[in-house]
Amino acid sequence: MGQDVAQRILKEVKDLPPFSAIANRALKLTNNPRSSAIDISRVISYDPAFTARVLRMANSAYYGFSRKVTTVSEAIVILGYETLKSVVLALTLQKFYDREVHGYGLEKGDLWKHSVGCALASRLIATQVKYVSVEEAFVAGLLHDIGKVILNQFVREEIDKIIELSGSQGLSFAEAEKQVLGFDHQDIGSKVAEKWNFNDKIVEAIRCHHRPDRARKDMDLTAIVHVADFICLSLGLGVGSDGMLYPLKKEALDRLKLDEPEIDNLIFAAYNITEEIEKILA
Repeated sequence: MGQDVAQRILKEVKDLPPFSAIANRALKLTNNPRSSAIDISRVISYDPAFTARVLRMANSAYYGFSRKVTTVSEAIVILGYETLKSVVLALTLQKFYDREVHGYGLEKGDLWKHSVGCALASRLIATQVKYVSVEEAFVAGLLHDIGKVILNQFVREEIDKIIELSGSQGLSFAEAEKQVLGFDHQDIGSKVAEKWNFNDKIVEAIRCHHRPDRARKDMDLTAIVHVADFICLSLGLGVGSDGMLYPLKKEALDRLKLDEPEIDNLIFAAYNITEEIEKILA
């Protein structure tokens, strides 16, 4: 693949649409300490889908509240601003993710399920290891494979070559991807995150989620996403043509001080929560 293909790939990133106007306004309000729950609920209420899903999230078994939440402003107070940002982001990205990604052997909805599963698993791991921001871990997990949407058509054209190279030389799928295309989905995903103004730690976690040893800004966050990705693949969430070609790195487990029984417990917890969230975001 030549320079022309590299330019086409980069142009696709450049031409990506921004977030929806409503999501942008809601995210800005959640970042403003002067904003109230009423301010945010007014914005979200313009979109009936957002309104319904925020209420479903607040009333889900995932959060375990004993009484029924009936208004958006009440849901925002219960969920908290950081969790609300995660919900808004997930809802905004659903249409972008929820498509066929045949280059990676994924049917419609597979990449979305994998991404939500990885977000939830990242949140679980972050809680267990007492990472400083569980919602930042959620966002990094949600975005980790976003580069696959951009590289889909290019991988589809070269999938046989990539898989053959991976098998014959013992490379991971991402390493073979990079040799054939000049980029892997981590590189492109990190460029998408930069375009959308996510912070450097999230950009790094996307760029290094298959090679957590390369992280420098926040090794813990990258290790969390790496392990969460493995958990989702173990659960069969979005296992495409590349799914089993990424080894679990021992250094990530060592970094997070996780042992095998803890990983098994996290897999079980992630399975239960993912079932619940699929109902909410359906």
